[in-house]
Amino acid sequence: MKKSNQKEMDGKAGILLKHSTVGAFLGMFITLLIIFAVSMLMVSGALSETLCDSFIIVSVLVGTTISGLYCAGKQGRGVVTAGVVAAAMYVILLLLGTMLFRKSGGGAALMLKEMIAAVAGGCFGGVLRLYKKAKKSKLRK
Repeated sequence: MKKSNQKEMDGKAGILLKHSTVGAFLGMFITLLIIFAVSMLMVSGALSETLCDSFIIVSVLVGTTISGLYCAGKQGRGVVTAGVVAAAMYVILLLLGTMLFRKSGGGAALMLKEMIAAVAGGCFGGVLRLYKKAKKSKLRK
């Protein structure tokens, strides 16, 4: 009995990991799109360049919210946990990207703010799926 229960738990953890990874990549893509759009507005002069850090934090928050929504929607149960796991995968991708592409050692404060925004966004995305109503069957009309 324990072996079948263990396989079932491993399968659920594998599915959660798969959905959170896909959600993290989706959130990273959304974040990069928002940063690109904001940077184009800054180059054109429509937005001030002094607000760059604030726009980055907002884009991370939006990206991880979408990431948490995706993962929680695919998971079904444990939606807040799914949102947090998706945010954790997003933070791992963020850390890897920072280590690969950032050349200067500065920006640790911004990185910490991005991590906090990522966890908050993932939790928020999971909470948005918390009270999702079940669809009625079309056969039961």
